[in-house]
Amino acid sequence: MDRLDRQLVVVCFGTPAIAGDSLGPEVGSLLRGDKNFPAFVYGTLDRPVTGRNMNEWISFVRETHRGALMLAVDACLGDAANLGRISVRADGVCPAAVGGKKKRFGDVGIIAVVGDKTGDALTELMQANAVYVSELAHKVADLIRSAVNGLNFASAVF
Repeated sequence: MDRLDRQLVVVCFGTPAIAGDSLGPEVGSLLRGDKNFPAFVYGTLDRPVTGRNMNEWISFVRETHRGALMLAVDACLGDAANLGRISVRADGVCPAAVGGKKKRFGDVGIIAVVGDKTGDALTELMQANAVYVSELAHKVADLIRSAVNGLNFASAVF
């Protein structure tokens, strides 16, 4: 089955309790709030997929949506020069990597750099600018909408 023929499921990782980690749940809420968005969306501001409940959600999503194309969204830390950079990965994301978890999820991943990786990871995520992270979340949601509406992920430039 071709990737384009599969049902799309978007899983957005993170917690709204930490500014830098709220990118995923905000993207999820933006997509879920779009009545024309033709995909299942998990991980929103009111029902986040976090490091604590991630394994249960991943199991549920995989069981419920067998054969679906899984798009994973997460915030990440990177070089200061890359702050705000949005990257599309062909191998998903590593949710909860800050907490030491290194298991990948998703057929396609979108990560956005929300802070500098040189300091303590949790401190960097907590000190991230919430307004900036929200603006970045809107860009990621727009990228996903554009891709789903016929554009190739790689052709959408922000």
